Amino acid sequence: MKRGILLIAAVLLLVALGAGVLALLPDKAGLPAGCQDALDQYLAYKNVSLGEGLSVESAVKAAKPGGLTQEVSFAVYGDSVFYQTDEDYGEKGGDAEATGYWATDERRPLPYPPEEVWCVLLERNAESPQNGVVFVSLHQDIHNADWVVHEVGPDPFGSASTQLASDLGCDLQAE
Repeated sequence: MKRGILLIAAVLLLVALGAGVLALLPDKAGLPAGCQDALDQYLAYKNVSLGEGLSVESAVKAAKPGGLTQEVSFAVYGDSVFYQTDEDYGEKGGDAEATGYWATDERRPLPYPPEEVWCVLLERNAESPQNGVVFVSLHQDIHNADWVVHEVGPDPFGSASTQLASDLGCDLQAE
């Protein structure tokens, strides 16, 4: 009886360990799971709510994530329960300048610099396609961590985003 219980406990421990390892592995696109989730939410918000018509061309992990500072981040998108963002996906059509830079709830300001940053090359499927860059970053303090999406400047399709991607060490190539 004791052997059976030990065997079941060992199998359950191995299953739990395997599930934990799988959760940490990057998905098919190479992005960590939390990063991919934040990007998917952003794209759904922009495409469905605002009709942007965005698609991902490529994503690259930044070699120098410390270059993404609060000063260069124009708008932060996310549904973080820990950190303040400029745009929660539940609010439609908001704007960083109109809503104020930080939310007025009990969430904390994002800790900078982020632990990890992914530069994501986007294509806007308009009459004439354009490429732009957003930054998906992992912000972490001693107790919490969450992935959010940063836009640099009022238009992620402007030169400021491309320049920051270069400064962060992201070599983005359209596929």
